[in-house]
Amino acid sequence: MSAGTPAVIVGTDGSAPSQRAVGWAADDAARLGAPLHIVHVVRRHTHDHPVHSPMNAPTELGDRALRDGRALALERRPDLDVETFLTHDRDVPAGLRSSAAGGAAEVVIGNRGRGGFAELLLGSTGLHLAGYLPGPVVVVRGTDGTPKGEVVVGLDLVQDPSASLDFAFTQAATRGAHLRPVHIWQPTPYSAESGVGWNAMRETYRRPLAAILEPWRSRHPNVKVIEEVLIGHPVDVLVGISPRVDLIVLGSQGHMVPFGSVSHGTIHYARCPVAVVHPRGQEPPGTREAAP
Repeated sequence: MSAGTPAVIVGTDGSAPSQRAVGWAADDAARLGAPLHIVHVVRRHTHDHPVHSPMNAPTELGDRALRDGRALALERRPDLDVETFLTHDRDVPAGLRSSAAGGAAEVVIGNRGRGGFAELLLGSTGLHLAGYLPGPVVVVRGTDGTPKGEVVVGLDLVQDPSASLDFAFTQAATRGAHLRPVHIWQPTPYSAESGVGWNAMRETYRRPLAAILEPWRSRHPNVKVIEEVLIGHPVDVLVGISPRVDLIVLGSQGHMVPFGSVSHGTIHYARCPVAVVHPRGQEPPGTREAAP
């Protein structure tokens, strides 16, 4: 990857969902003033054959996917700096991790695909990519391209929110959208019986939410911020919000509810793109054990 401004990296296999991801990534790269790197990963074991072997079809399909992706990106954004990369690695997530190793603004993937990309959200390798890759991973799904004017960021009020807030504020600012930070309180089955007042609980969480956001409001005075405390199961609430927003941003870990049940539940069912953001500059927990 070239040096300079961190690139937006998007994986493609030529399928319709990955083409939607390329289009989303092209628009986002243009908003960020970043180059776009379109990557197709060929599994290494499928490439160890003679040049004229039918098993070289994956490389030919990859070249075609990259050509189609480049054409789509430039059709949408003619002035965009676009490069394509055919990468050979043990699997798709490993190839995308390698592509992003030098630093990327974000990594973008579609929610479904053919071959290895179909496994991204159906198998453990997909969970590793979204859960353990430093920086933002955006899964593009459910978007018709119509701007809604709102970015949502989910906050649990315990983990350091810096990475997800930095990404969310940047997304809102470059889109000219307002930002809705939400904390979702999930009552226990006995909350009502114990006399817990829901309005009182909202106020209890609203104060620390406002305190967390205060320095970020100062840094981004042009972004309209509407914080909110909501009640319900986090996945249900976020999925319910999703048709009305441009993007949902989540941290890679949560204190109240594990990453897998919130972030991945939202990725599977949301009707808008979902970004999972892990802090840069540290090795995510479980990376060595989780890597396929």
